[in-house]
Amino acid sequence: MAKKAKNIIIKQGLDEWVMTYGDMMSLLLTFFVLIVSFSSMQESKFHEAASSLRNAFGVMGHPESVIVFDTPLVPNNNPGSQDADLLYEVRSVEKVILDEDLQDQVAVEIKDEGVLFRIQAPFMFASGSAELKAAPRGVLTRMAHLFNKFPYQVSIQGHTDNVPIRSSRFPSNWELSAGRAVAVARYFQSLGVPPENLAATGYGEYRPLASNDTAEGRSRNRRVEIFLKLDRKRLAREKQLPLAMKAESKAGDSPTKDENKPVRPILDPVTSELFHGRTGILPGYGK
Repeated sequence: MAKKAKNIIIKQGLDEWVMTYGDMMSLLLTFFVLIVSFSSMQESKFHEAASSLRNAFGVMGHPESVIVFDTPLVPNNNPGSQDADLLYEVRSVEKVILDEDLQDQVAVEIKDEGVLFRIQAPFMFASGSAELKAAPRGVLTRMAHLFNKFPYQVSIQGHTDNVPIRSSRFPSNWELSAGRAVAVARYFQSLGVPPENLAATGYGEYRPLASNDTAEGRSRNRRVEIFLKLDRKRLAREKQLPLAMKAESKAGDSPTKDENKPVRPILDPVTSELFHGRTGILPGYGK
């Protein structure tokens, strides 16, 4: 009696677990490459790794970003990052303005030489008075934080319309505008801004923004302008890389409070590049 033949099954290729294991190893290798590129804090290596991944997988489009951070950390080894640090602080002042619904009272404008804050005088002072109200103190406090972080010259200028004022304390608009500028300077001094960095000037009605022939024009002319003049050479000399001390720092030196703080820059929502706009931060201003 003939024996029944047995069916012999020969498996070809790799086992399924091998493929899964290989995929896992590839992903781990990819993440290790990213971790190494981030930890080195060298922008060139990051772009090199991103370019390598883009060529390998062909799935990375524009903008060239591997991971989207809510508050991204970037190397502070390019001149633009200093502007980004300043713009981030200006944004914090803007946030106070928006949270307190002060868009009609405070304008913020970025200029090549610094940052200008233009505040309507009736918001800060009663008519014919140089006593600072309580309402603007929140936004002025946030400005003082900016001035302490960037300890450069702050110019405070008082302006009025051409309606004459005659009182025992203020014989003319000149004295009134100067008194208002000094009141703001004194408030900044009380918040820790070095007085040697403050300058208060009164221009009266002699530097109007608009015509004094209309009520709207006179309203625009009654204002206080606060200007932070940047010293970029000093900023570049004193600024240190984030998360690390300068290589030439002496042994035993301890970092200050802000020197090791990571920079959180402003990114353009379309291009994901650092924002370097020169227009006003608030809608409708700086045009």
